Amino acid sequence: MKYVIEVRRGRTAVNQGYAVVCVNGIEMVVFKDQIERICSGDRYYGDLIEGKASRIPDEEFIKSMLFRPSDLRGDYSIGFRLMLDNAIRKQDSKKL
Repeated sequence: MKYVIEVRRGRTAVNQGYAVVCVNGIEMVVFKDQIERICSGDRYYGDLIEGKASRIPDEEFIKSMLFRPSDLRGDYSIGFRLMLDNAIRKQDSKKL
């Protein structure tokens, strides 16, 4: 069984961004991405637009989706666990 986890970033404005965590192309959760001014030599992630980009690495969004404790919006990892359970059931039914 293979899973590809990726982060797709977008911007609603030069100073406002978001990061979508996808598993096998399926959107699992959307996080607000903090866009900041980037100085020469600073590490950044996503597109650098008008000298501004995110300082948050993709791995932080992925960890937040997988290991985030429950909050007012719910536990994001539940959706990922359901996806895994469904994939395992499908795989097991093919073996029968």
